[in-house]
Amino acid sequence: MTTFPVRGLYVHIPFCRSKCGYCDFVSAAGREDLIDDYIKALSLEAASFRALSGNFSTLYIGGGTPSLLSPAQLEKLFAAITPLTGPVTNLAESTFEANPESLDDRKAALLKSAGISRISLGLQTWQDGLLKKLGRIAMSADFLKAYGALRAAGFANINADLMCGLPGQRMKDLEESLARLLELEPEHVSLYALEVHKGTPFHAAGVKEAPEEAAEMYKTAAAILKSAGLARYEISNFSLSGREAAHNLNYWEQGEYLGLGTAAASHLDGERRANTTDTTVFIEAALAGSAIPQQYRETLKGRAKRAEKIMLGLRKTAGIELHDDIIIEFSIAINRLLAAGLVEMKDRTLSIREDHLYVSNAVFREFV
Repeated sequence: MTTFPVRGLYVHIPFCRSKCGYCDFVSAAGREDLIDDYIKALSLEAASFRALSGNFSTLYIGGGTPSLLSPAQLEKLFAAITPLTGPVTNLAESTFEANPESLDDRKAALLKSAGISRISLGLQTWQDGLLKKLGRIAMSADFLKAYGALRAAGFANINADLMCGLPGQRMKDLEESLARLLELEPEHVSLYALEVHKGTPFHAAGVKEAPEEAAEMYKTAAAILKSAGLARYEISNFSLSGREAAHNLNYWEQGEYLGLGTAAASHLDGERRANTTDTTVFIEAALAGSAIPQQYRETLKGRAKRAEKIMLGLRKTAGIELHDDIIIEFSIAINRLLAAGLVEMKDRTLSIREDHLYVSNAVFREFV
C-alpha cells in the first residue's frame, strides 16, 4: 500500500434513468433498486483503503448520473467517502456530475453544504430536437432550471458539457448553443465531438460519425469560447483563468489517484488497475468482504511509461516539458511530427499546434 500523498479520489456512480445514444461509460440504466446496496459496497471498498486517509486533494464523483441519488442516498454517499477525504470543504477541488432532470433546489443545497465546490452539468446541445435524438431526458428548459438552482445554492464554479458533430446538427445550432450557454457565464466548458463506439445504442442503430463537419464546428466553437474569455487548456476543455479542472489535470500529468466503484480506475505505486464493469458483481464482492474483481492490472515501465507520459502531457495546450533523455529516445517520432507541422518544440516543451489539436490521435499514434 502506498504511503505517500495521493492527489485524486474518483467515485463512480453507475446509475442512470436511461442510456443516452452516444454513451460509452459504464452505467446501469433503470437499476435504482441497487443504489442502497451499492453505497454500502462503496463504503466497504473505501474502508479497505483507510491507510490513504488524508492524502487526497481532489474529489470527483462521476457516472452514470450521480444526481439521480435521493438526498438521503447522497448523505450516505458522503458518509461513505469522508473517512478517506476528511471534510470535503478542505479539499482543493471537489466535483460532482449532474444531469438537469435529476437536480433540484434541495439537492443543489445539499451538495453545497456537503462541501462540493464544482458542478459539471450536462447540456450537450440547446436544441430540444437534437436532445431527443441523443436520447436525453432533460430539455433546454430543464438545464436552465438546474443551472439556476446551482447559482442560487452558491456555486461559483460550473462546467457545462457540449457536443458537436451530432446527427442533424448544423453550424448555426452549435452557435446558438454557445450563445445561450455563454449568456449564463459558466466558468468552464467541455466540448466533445460525437464518437460512436461499439456497444452503444447509436452503434446498434448504425449512426455514423461526421468528422469533417465536427472539425469545422470544433474550430468555430474554440474561437467563440476564446473570445468569451474561456481559454483552451486541454484538447476538449476551456475555462476562465484559475478554473481549470485540477482533478483532471492530475490525470494528464500522470499523477496518482484512487478509483472507487464499478469500472473505477486507479493509478497507485506505478500500477494501473480498474474494477469490474459489472455493478452486481462489484456489490456482491464488496458485501461479502471479497477482493473486488479487476478488469486489468498493469505496471508500465521504461519506454511504455515514458510514452504514456508524453501522450497524456500532450493533451494540455501548454504541452509537456521533456528531459534530454526522453527527447533522444523519441527523436524519430518527434522529428516526424515536427516535419509534418503537427507539433512544435520550444526549448524542451513539446506541444501540439493549436490548429491541429483536433487531430491529436494522429500525434499520439507516434508514441504507441
